[in-house]
Amino acid sequence: MLPDGVDLAVNLWTPEARESLGAAEADLDAGKRPGMIQMDRVRRNLLSSQPLCFNLFGYLAAHPEAALPWIRSLAPDADGVSSIRLEWAPATGTFTGSAFDAFIEYRTGRGTGFLGIECKYAENLAKSQVKPAAEKFRTATADGGWHAGAAEALDKMGLRQFWYNTLLAQLVERAGEHTRGRSVVVALADDVTARSTVDTVAAELVDPEYLVFGSIEEVVDSIEGHDGWRDTFRRRYLDLSPSDEPA
Repeated sequence: MLPDGVDLAVNLWTPEARESLGAAEADLDAGKRPGMIQMDRVRRNLLSSQPLCFNLFGYLAAHPEAALPWIRSLAPDADGVSSIRLEWAPATGTFTGSAFDAFIEYRTGRGTGFLGIECKYAENLAKSQVKPAAEKFRTATADGGWHAGAAEALDKMGLRQFWYNTLLAQLVERAGEHTRGRSVVVALADDVTARSTVDTVAAELVDPEYLVFGSIEEVVDSIEGHDGWRDTFRRRYLDLSPSDEPA
């Protein structure tokens, strides 16, 4: 944790990341979207996924076309990026009360697609969503897209969060404004817990490719140019060698 009162620019080091935070805050303050920004985490927590998401996708929100190669790895028919928003959920109709960490809208020859993204970094998935699922989640699961018995299989600590995120993506897609949606978990390539959890939840989907894993490294490596930002991001989040050095 950084000290109390530290400048926001220490943890969010680019103007683009700070601007995306301001845009997300403005939406939440106006009551336009569900979601939550924990400013102490964003300002001080060096291991939290929320500031990481602003440093990654918040930066790309100002340079959306730079994200197109990575988007095409998941949606090959994407031919442009319409927007990248942080802490986004539909203004009405959401049943979870939460938001995607990042929401990417992209253009195709057939319409508009989206990626609903959940970011993870150092969080313990086993301790997430400890309460049993409310009936609304079970009802939404029974509405389609899941195998019989999916709600019972997924109503467990460590699985609920990715289940809920996927339900939110399905809800957005069913609203009819997008021709195709997908739920994506973005975490470190070596995060075997996140990978296995994605596999477990996806196995309960009729179309298991609706929920996929993407690594933070793949996102960063796919971006052309922006060398200064990429180098800083890698040192900040991906190069763990300093932690191996003697104190």
